Amino acid sequence: MAGLTLDTAGALAAARELGAAGWAAAELLLAIRIGMAEGSAARCEGETS
Repeated sequence: MAGLTLDTAGALAAARELGAAGWAAAELLLAIRIGMAEGSAARCEGETS
């Protein structure tokens, strides 16, 4: 995930505004980070093909 950043504080605030709290908010942030990593890997794979 090199080069990828996530405004964790902003994402956590957004999760809380959507009603997520505690572990639910943490799981939402993890899902976002995983999605960012998968998207980056897919783009890198496409560049080498």
